[in-house]
Amino acid sequence: MDKFLYFLIILLRVLSAPLIFIWPLPAIILSFFLDVIDIEFASKKVLTLSEYERYDKALDTWWYLNVMIFTWFQLPNYRHILLILFIFRSIGEVIFFIKNDRKIFFLFPNFFENIFFLIFFSIYFKQLNFLLSEKFIFFSLSVVIITKIFQEWWVHIAQISIPEH
Repeated sequence: MDKFLYFLIILLRVLSAPLIFIWPLPAIILSFFLDVIDIEFASKKVLTLSEYERYDKALDTWWYLNVMIFTWFQLPNYRHILLILFIFRSIGEVIFFIKNDRKIFFLFPNFFENIFFLIFFSIYFKQLNFLLSEKFIFFSLSVVIITKIFQEWWVHIAQISIPEH
């Protein structure tokens, strides 16, 4: 049953990514939620950690590609900075698939997705527009970047994110 549920989540991750073009906010929330819960299946030994990481990173790449295409057309003021961050993370993904060493993600943190979230939510919710203002942008980006570096260390260097059962 666990294996069936895991592959159902994989299917939902594949199908939910393109929904960003139709319903951006629900697609972002759903994709984030599915990405967070699928780790539970690695901890239940449905997959080995190595198998899980490869599936997860491939699905992440699929999500990032959809986000980048969405950004290109819907957030043109931010397309170039997000494209640079997308390419940066993609280099890390390629190295991961070649070397199968998750520590590489500490050197290639996922600033792309987190800065996309900052931009999207700051635009989508008028109350958050100030986060992209000239007065707050440096602070906003600093918080996102420092938090992401810590999270990448926590998950990929310290490797304390997967519960041991």
